[in-house]
Amino acid sequence: MKEYKHMEWVKIIGDALEYIEKHITEDLDIDDIAKAVNVSPFYFQKGFVMLCGFTVAEYVRNRKLALA
Repeated sequence: MKEYKHMEWVKIIGDALEYIEKHITEDLDIDDIAKAVNVSPFYFQKGFVMLCGFTVAEYVRNRKLALA
């Protein structure tokens, strides 16, 4: 299993945020987001929370509310 360094996680999360923003009006699935950034959903969710301080679902929900 690949170990990710901090700088790799910063890029992974940045790429994920870009993917989320491009697809924000669609039904976003964590599996699809993780696949888009080539990380397992389990590690993606853990890394996202560690770097952002909230879950992917919370981020998506807040972004959708902000756009409403």
